[in-house]
Amino acid sequence: MCGRFSLSSDPVRLAVELDAVDEASSPPPGLWPAEGPRSPRFNIAPTTTIPVLALDVPRERLDRPGGPERVLRAMRWGLVPSWAREGQRLPTLFNARVETAFSKPSFRSAVARRHCVVPMDGWYEWVPGEPAETGGGAGLKQPFHMSLPGDRGLLMAGLWEARRDPGDEAVTQLSCTILTTEALGPLRAVHDRMPLVVDPSVVSDWLDPSVIGDPRALVDGAGGDLDRWAHSVQITPVSRAVSNARNEGPELVRPVDPGEGTLF
Repeated sequence: MCGRFSLSSDPVRLAVELDAVDEASSPPPGLWPAEGPRSPRFNIAPTTTIPVLALDVPRERLDRPGGPERVLRAMRWGLVPSWAREGQRLPTLFNARVETAFSKPSFRSAVARRHCVVPMDGWYEWVPGEPAETGGGAGLKQPFHMSLPGDRGLLMAGLWEARRDPGDEAVTQLSCTILTTEALGPLRAVHDRMPLVVDPSVVSDWLDPSVIGDPRALVDGAGGDLDRWAHSVQITPVSRAVSNARNEGPELVRPVDPGEGTLF
């Protein structure tokens, strides 16, 4: 689930809104992805470069007082473990289940040390359509776009990883994954899983694993009521054109029938 999402804000604006240093627009030398994310994007798929909020200790502070600061960085959506060997075939780890991430080899180091937040406007899910004839197979899948009313953005819990490029030890590869949890409320109608939201009141605590060390604490209501949040999400039927990751444009998030608005 959560294999596609939209984000209209550019990194400069996001950095201001999130009180972060913008390193996503123009990544510093030695980091990969070497180019910032494109903006706006209405059909973001795994392996795409996206802006991600994390904590960092600037080099100029290493020998001086002062804690880490928020930084917005360009990362590959699809976590690559630091221990992954060159040429090793791994699944595209764009999601991690909150119930098991702490025990999975691919994620447990990031759970302990590297939490992040993935900003988005909304995410997509697909629901099988009704059979064309009695006893037949399911009809065409209908995509839905999940978002908050009033164009409010979403902050999703994630994990990130840093890996030395096997081909160039001077380059560090940055990648991330989005945590998911059991769907709640009306969201169960579109999928049994949903991305794990971070309440704005606990963003700083979530980014620092020494404060919120276990991602499951977010499910248990850290900073907000997850069930109430799920009931506030708009579930909007959108064009099947979004099913092709090569398609882009604001028309992908518009209701397929503006007169009907949202489905639930």
